[in-house]
Amino acid sequence: MIRIAPLLPVLLCASGLLADHDPVKSSSADSLLEAGHYKRARTVVAVRLRANPHDSYALFLDSKIRQSFGDLLGAIASAERAVALEPRNADFHAQLAEVYAFSADQSSWLRGVNLVHLMKREIAASLAIAPRHTDTLLVSMMFCLRAPKFVGGDKRKARAIAGEIVRSDPTWGYLSEARLLEDSGDDAHLEALLKQAVEVNPSHYRALYELARFYCCAAVHKSLGSAESTSRQAMPIDPDRVGAYDLIARVYAAARRWADLDAILGQSEKAVPDNFAPYYQAANILIQDGSDRPRATAYLRKYLSQEPEGREPTRAQAQALLSAAK
Repeated sequence: MIRIAPLLPVLLCASGLLADHDPVKSSSADSLLEAGHYKRARTVVAVRLRANPHDSYALFLDSKIRQSFGDLLGAIASAERAVALEPRNADFHAQLAEVYAFSADQSSWLRGVNLVHLMKREIAASLAIAPRHTDTLLVSMMFCLRAPKFVGGDKRKARAIAGEIVRSDPTWGYLSEARLLEDSGDDAHLEALLKQAVEVNPSHYRALYELARFYCCAAVHKSLGSAESTSRQAMPIDPDRVGAYDLIARVYAAARRWADLDAILGQSEKAVPDNFAPYYQAANILIQDGSDRPRATAYLRKYLSQEPEGREPTRAQAQALLSAAK
């Protein structure tokens, strides 16, 4: 295998460290994907494709949805069809580049090398159409960061691409520079970059989410209070989005604030009834610290009571965690 993924940071591994589309220009399905509602978007896109199997934009969205549920072959097929139907669309080339990259990470060495070649072709095609295309630059940056040198990995180039994103799209640029530092141990610099992303756009949900996630889950010296307060800043921006609830649930689980934990899980379930990820994440923390295994078991059974959302822990992962809780 050629290890170049994950291209996305933790959780929204889903909507990856790929820029959200402008909600003003988004279709309803696009907006659903931006908020991590892959199951809802799947239904909308399926209707569009039944009406018109040659709907290139629906095929592009279908690729994203299939990728979120781990169907990389299907994601490639839909993205390739979208590109064939509309070859001058930079978004379509960027999506195809991303799914080639993810697939390379899970392929044999020989197939992986071919997929990397195809990914580079799609990156070049996208940037020829839109030289500052943020999603494409993010795919290229993460490839340069993660790939072995013999297929084109280059950490200096990754930093240069992040700088280019800062100049054209500052919020995502600072998030990109922070992503490059995520495993460096340089918490002060990482925190400063995430704060810059928020300062550029204080209503940017993803920027607030990433700063809260840093305080909760990534910093060497975690700050659960800062994680909670920053998550609560994000929550009213999009109350139908699960990320802020997820992080607050982790905070309360780690602090053993049982009443608060049950309250935020209930609030999350009411706001986002088709995504029980906060139950899974709370259970994971309880199992790690051994504080309340019966509660963790109940949370995992709740999580398993419906189909997991795209880019959230799979049913198999939840079953494995449930076995560990016993």
